[in-house]
Amino acid sequence: MKTKIFLGILFLFVISASIFAQSDYETVQNFKRQHKQIVEAIKNAVSPDDCNIIEEKINNLRNEFEGNKALLDKALYPDNFESSFEKIESAFQSKRTDLAQINILTTQVGTLQEQVLMLNQKNEDLMKRISDLTLKSEKDQADIANLKKLVSQLRGNINQRDLLVRDLVDSLLVEFIKSPEEMTQKERRVIITKINKGNLFNNIKRTIEDNIRFTNVTQMTADDFSKMKKQQRNFDKVWKQIGPRLSSVYLKEKNKKLEISQIDTLFVQWNNQMNNEIWRSIHSLFMEKNINLISFNNSNQFVDKVCSFIDEQIKDLDVKSTDESEEIFHTFTDSVYFKTVEKKWIPVLLENNMMTQTEKDLIDGKINEWKNEITPSYAYLGFIIVGVIIIAAVLYAYKKTKKASSKPVTS
Repeated sequence: MKTKIFLGILFLFVISASIFAQSDYETVQNFKRQHKQIVEAIKNAVSPDDCNIIEEKINNLRNEFEGNKALLDKALYPDNFESSFEKIESAFQSKRTDLAQINILTTQVGTLQEQVLMLNQKNEDLMKRISDLTLKSEKDQADIANLKKLVSQLRGNINQRDLLVRDLVDSLLVEFIKSPEEMTQKERRVIITKINKGNLFNNIKRTIEDNIRFTNVTQMTADDFSKMKKQQRNFDKVWKQIGPRLSSVYLKEKNKKLEISQIDTLFVQWNNQMNNEIWRSIHSLFMEKNINLISFNNSNQFVDKVCSFIDEQIKDLDVKSTDESEEIFHTFTDSVYFKTVEKKWIPVLLENNMMTQTEKDLIDGKINEWKNEITPSYAYLGFIIVGVIIIAAVLYAYKKTKKASSKPVTS
């Protein structure tokens, strides 16, 4: 009888231990499951409201399992109850800070968009007025002064608008940097909303198109082109950073992918337009001084046309008068090439990889060759003058000596 009682008690003890063990196991697994869900929620949070919900879940989790702290300290080794909360709270605070910054940027985007729209309208009006004045057949001093003023104002407006659009792009770049390569649907929606709110694609296209139009309606200096080239390079660099990411955001939207491709093309067109205008401006400097160089649109052609022109001038030295040859030489070198092209334009070409130092050296060498061919005429004239002086001196000395020898000797 005692044996049966003992066995019964033992059986109950085993059953109870098993139930308690199973209960502890379920407690640990339940904690881990909820903890993992919170970690995923933090990763996928896209708004301050999401953060508020997550914060409540973290507090509830702590309150629910506070009584099982000793159990969880053992079960979560090498972590423990407190360290597991420290990790999710750290991740949560980091996410909340990021989302707060993004929220601020989104508000700024709305403000920037309003400013961009205002400047777009102002620039459109200025371009029309500049175009009307440029096409006017007869311009008085007031027209010319007004044209310069409008161009200066337009240049300032375009620069200001470009900076605003860059801010729009930069704010989006910040968000991309903080986002993982593989974005969730929520993250995509947030970025798409921001792009639409900032009218990003249209503003970038408008910025590039206006810069292209600006080069067409105004007479730009070498310094103007240098600044615009730098601006284009920097803007293009930023766009290349976000362009591929935008393609992934709009993976299934053909129209948007087409717009991204169009912007890529516009950046190339902007650069090509500046290059063409730079070469055209350099060519016009020669033409204004009646140096009839054949037109060129790259450094290879530029070197070739300059060298061909100089070769032709050297060839014609025996045909043209000395005065005419020398006038062409000095006009080409002193009035155009050394005064303006080499001093102002070639630095722009070199810094933008539109010309190499070797190509510049070829032109310098050809000019020196031309100079050496022109110089003998001066040397020949000098020899004649020196010869005349020597002959005159000899004759003078001879006459003086003869005169002295012809005098009678007195005793």
